[in-house]
Amino acid sequence: MPQFLSVLFILISFWGPTAFGGVLRVNVYDLPPHIFTLNGNPQGPGITFFQDYLKIPNTEVQWVATPFARVLWDMQNKKVDVALFLVPSAEREQYMRFSKTPLFTTSSAIIIPRNSPLMKAKSLEDFRGRTLGHSKDSFTPTDLLKHGIKIEPLSGENVIERNIQKIQGNRLDGIFIPTASNGEYTLRKLKVNDQYQVFVVPNTSLNLHVAFRKDIDEKTYQMVEAALKKNQRQYRKLLDQQLSK
Repeated sequence: MPQFLSVLFILISFWGPTAFGGVLRVNVYDLPPHIFTLNGNPQGPGITFFQDYLKIPNTEVQWVATPFARVLWDMQNKKVDVALFLVPSAEREQYMRFSKTPLFTTSSAIIIPRNSPLMKAKSLEDFRGRTLGHSKDSFTPTDLLKHGIKIEPLSGENVIERNIQKIQGNRLDGIFIPTASNGEYTLRKLKVNDQYQVFVVPNTSLNLHVAFRKDIDEKTYQMVEAALKKNQRQYRKLLDQQLSK
């Protein structure tokens, strides 16, 4: 075999049929304090961590910032290659492949007004019959439905802020948030943490992962997974820096 063809064969074998051609499209959504999307420009510790610790040689990262529901659509229709901070589920695993190592582990929570009787809640049973706002297409534990809790989905951006307005208009009893860290940070930034409290739902440890499109080439998957496993602790340091601001 001529030398040129030998080199070409090695390159094709290494990258496989779904090579990116030097560009990796990474989908992100607004998830403070992990990621902030300002005018389509994503920032925050999640972005810094990917850029500094999950590098892929000779590959340009193209950030695609969208509302959360669009993240799932983009992944399902192969418009992007990777998405950050997603929770695995049986439905999502039909069109995504998740990292074995999580980016971050948190708990689910419910934002409630401090003047509400729900401030005395000890478990989900205390929320039975209540209506909670939630981001459309985001992760919803089945336990909420089992306890007779009604979910009112809302699409678009600034979901927590808009749902707080619904609480003020007596249209909601609270806001379900898959990640307690997001709720705590948002209340602080909106300067309403004196009016609202985050109730952490018991026994809801939640892992947020890097998600890949289903047909990602094995070399890229293994490269990101190895870097994530090696540097996972560094993310907590970056997040703590953000929280201290």
